[in-house]
Amino acid sequence: MFSVRSNHFVLDFGTFKMNLKLCRQYIFLVINFTLLWPVSNATKEYSSYHRYPLCKPCDYIRYPKSTNDVVKIVKEAISKKVTVKAFGVRHSQTDIICTEGIPVDMTGIRSMKMNGDNTASFGAGLNMREATTFLRLHDRAFRTTPAFGNITIGGAIGTGAHGSSIRYHASISSQVAKLKIVDGKGEIKEITDPEDLKAFRMHLGLLGIVVEVTLNTVALYKTLAHNYVVTDEILTNGNAVHMAKNTDQISLYWFPEFKEVVVANWTIVDKSTKGTDYTNDHVPSMYNNFALVASVAKEIAFTLTESKCSIASTLGYTLLHLFEYFMELVLFLPIPDWVPIYATQQGRFKNPSVGYYDEMFAPICYNEPQGILGTACIWSHGSNSITILDNEFSLELSRLGDFVKAVKAIVARTPTAFPVQGILMRFSDRSDILMSTSYGRVSVHFEFYLWNRDDIYGRASGSLAGYQTILQTLTKEFSGRSHWGKSGMVYHSSDMIDLKLDETARQKFVGVMTKYDPNEVFINNFGRRIKRTGKKIDIDPLTRHCAILDNCFCSVNSDCASTQICTKLPGYVYNVCKTKNEVAPVTFDRSIFGPPFGFLSYLVSDVPTLVKSVISNCSLTDALGTVVSLVPSIVSVDKALQSAGTLGKQLGKLSSLTDVVGAVDDVLDGLLHK
Repeated sequence: MFSVRSNHFVLDFGTFKMNLKLCRQYIFLVINFTLLWPVSNATKEYSSYHRYPLCKPCDYIRYPKSTNDVVKIVKEAISKKVTVKAFGVRHSQTDIICTEGIPVDMTGIRSMKMNGDNTASFGAGLNMREATTFLRLHDRAFRTTPAFGNITIGGAIGTGAHGSSIRYHASISSQVAKLKIVDGKGEIKEITDPEDLKAFRMHLGLLGIVVEVTLNTVALYKTLAHNYVVTDEILTNGNAVHMAKNTDQISLYWFPEFKEVVVANWTIVDKSTKGTDYTNDHVPSMYNNFALVASVAKEIAFTLTESKCSIASTLGYTLLHLFEYFMELVLFLPIPDWVPIYATQQGRFKNPSVGYYDEMFAPICYNEPQGILGTACIWSHGSNSITILDNEFSLELSRLGDFVKAVKAIVARTPTAFPVQGILMRFSDRSDILMSTSYGRVSVHFEFYLWNRDDIYGRASGSLAGYQTILQTLTKEFSGRSHWGKSGMVYHSSDMIDLKLDETARQKFVGVMTKYDPNEVFINNFGRRIKRTGKKIDIDPLTRHCAILDNCFCSVNSDCASTQICTKLPGYVYNVCKTKNEVAPVTFDRSIFGPPFGFLSYLVSDVPTLVKSVISNCSLTDALGTVVSLVPSIVSVDKALQSAGTLGKQLGKLSSLTDVVGAVDDVLDGLLHK
């Protein structure tokens, strides 16, 4: 923080050195204020951290600071005969967060205390990193945490946010000892009954408003993290299952194109073990210049994949596989232009590395760019943001090998790239929590990201035919269960919920809904689908082609983008959006690139030239097609890439952008103290 003694700020060259630090912060404040200024509180509408889904309540968001505030809001809703919905940071991308009544932002409920029995109680609005930092002061810890430290505790147990462990608790929900809630009559209740807790530990926001969560803790510990690459044979020969069952915590990143898996292995070690490293795994931060280049290159690649000209489409998928290659290597190597997967407190890459469990399990990122290189969450770079549709489904662990074979068969039939961290696999033990996706079975969670277009409502990402065939195979043939806060809305429709839920568990959960909310104060469309009293879904009204964001399974061509048709892959029964005149799957030869330490320079120097050549060669066969649509943007693309490239070339002598951060800070510090 800084203070200014005068009531205005003047920047001139003569005072530059003494005001350099102030100037830098002032500029960031001006930029942030300018970016945030158009956002108005005049609308009652709200959404997740993406725009979709869009919720349309009858009242403005409320921001309680205490349990009594929550009680007043619930009683107000009862008197007005409207509903209420509580949420945290809205990191869920389904209509679980929506209400027709009064929305309640719980991030102001922030208490924390240790109890005599080594449990700890936290206000529901506290985020996971704040809670673990508090526990560390008391030499205590959670057995494991969800894979993102920014989410609130109330939200984490609401949707079943989880890590990856069969040996120990995989979710924060499974560590809940008791809860304090405000029920549907506006009364404060403490939930301790074991049967009720089976529902409340994953409450979906439908049982009451959770105001305080009491969690079991263990002695403070650290973890030894090590990422390394192996062949994907481990997924089908039983080795992956053995590793999952016999490792403290483990995640697997599968890259089908390369037939490789990056293993992320975390082993519990004593807190005295040397090391205070941290991770950027699962929810990585990103440098601003990488976001700039990636957002432009992504749009070029996807536009090429839409082309009727085969050389253009092939180039598009080659670029997507190049991203895939890069994203594999950043998981275990130091790569320029990428925030290190594991790093020391000084930001230097380190693998293997040791750190406190929370900093090694659950990264945090920032919604505003940090520092001179603009490190921020991948979705926080303005027009250059990388936004995704996050798909996650769990299935019985014993079926892992069979499903991997099914995926391989699908990607052999249609070009399919996974350019954002491949296919992630995490693991959970059997659970008795009623709404858990691991209810009654040891589970593997499959997760991959659909990288959104700039025009998310009108343009399709590449690989949709492969993605949609994989997801429908997963849910309909392998009994896959969607994560409550992830995947497209069609996977949370009434029909899909019927496939997903164990009927006995469902009826018990509905019974607890009735017990604590008899007048349906907390009901929403999501809850009505759980209770079988409604089928409506809160789909973003800007949706034009319902299938491209998995808001529906396509039935006619107009459900897909204009460059696609609704059809079936040969040998499959599922309707999917397939690019017209789709090319055969592209084989990517990594050897011609070598280690991609020049990844940005390749995108900056070579890609525009390749694209211009493709436009020239395809202009006759695709004169009115998608490739020609690149022509107006090539000039601006060149400028954007060259802008980022200039920075890259200037910094090229340094081994990584973390070195750049250190070097720039040294220079600035020198100026400040000279």
